[in-house]
Amino acid sequence: MEKTRKALILFVSLCLIMLNVACGPASGVAGNNETAATRCDTIPLRYAHNLTMVQHSGYIEVLMHNPWDSTAVLHRYVMGAADSLPAPREGVTRIATPLQRAAVFTSVHCALIEELDCKESVGGICELEYIHLPFVQEGVRQGRIADLGNGMQPDVERIIQLAPDALMPTPFEHSGGYGRIERLGIPIIECADYMERSALARAEWVRFYGRLFGRAAEADSLFRRVEHDYLALASRAKAAQTHPRMICEVPHSGYWFLPAGQSTMGQLYKDAGADYLFADLQGAGSISLGIERVLERAVTADVWLIKNHGALSRQQLTTDYPALRRIPAHIFFCNLATSNYYEETPFHPELLLENLIALLHPELGIKARREYFR
Repeated sequence: MEKTRKALILFVSLCLIMLNVACGPASGVAGNNETAATRCDTIPLRYAHNLTMVQHSGYIEVLMHNPWDSTAVLHRYVMGAADSLPAPREGVTRIATPLQRAAVFTSVHCALIEELDCKESVGGICELEYIHLPFVQEGVRQGRIADLGNGMQPDVERIIQLAPDALMPTPFEHSGGYGRIERLGIPIIECADYMERSALARAEWVRFYGRLFGRAAEADSLFRRVEHDYLALASRAKAAQTHPRMICEVPHSGYWFLPAGQSTMGQLYKDAGADYLFADLQGAGSISLGIERVLERAVTADVWLIKNHGALSRQQLTTDYPALRRIPAHIFFCNLATSNYYEETPFHPELLLENLIALLHPELGIKARREYFR
């Protein structure tokens, strides 16, 4: 009886400790005036591994896990109305939402912001030559949107002149940080969605971005539709009787960058019913391999997916790299200069999955709404 009583006391104590950890003042996040009784609730994410969001009274606490080091944190944030944010704390970035004038570094996130119906919140962009969105091109021409130059080394003076309420760059492993822009005092929102482990995991980040721009309900609804369509297509692909052996991409400067098996693209190829020949590559990003090493497997491929900014023929490709003539695969090509591949597919993977299933398994009778690869 005594053992049972002690066990019960221990169990109750552990429950109270866990409750305090989950809904009490977050270490390094909450202000001193917050108590353990503060109401909060983890916003459930079904697929994303590198993102945790907790709703507190008046603000959201966000934890970005480091995709290159599972034991480390990439960034901590608190976001909400300016007057409801907890007091500043070291190691925590405070973001006043909804964002009104953001510097957005990629076409991927510009397109998503437009879809969430808050394109007027894009105050500056990087890599204008790669952004095909009419509202961005027109906004830059009219001076409403600032061209901040190269995404890896943006124009600091233009950023200062723009005075955005947030910067939205893409983090990279071993990049050494963001240089001078880190010292401007402007919140840096690290867009690490591309390092997720599946297409749906990346797409689920729309729920984070939606909350940044005051579009939580719209973002949640959008993701539910994407998830439903993607899962339905993946289920249909399982009925395919064949699994074409597939490779992707082309070499650059002597190296071939291929998506790893646990990357968003590696998992999407699997869901499309392809036998991706480099599915055994470990990691959630891309891996660089020598051309000869890739050719050892590529010579057995049935299908070859190639993306390029501008037209590219097999003849051009094999002139630059004669060894590629050994690959007999049928090529499906995506011209990034004319296609909205990067504007649409990261947060609408169901459209790309549909395109790939139609190419790989025509016997299933699926007609693609978008033809990124032809």
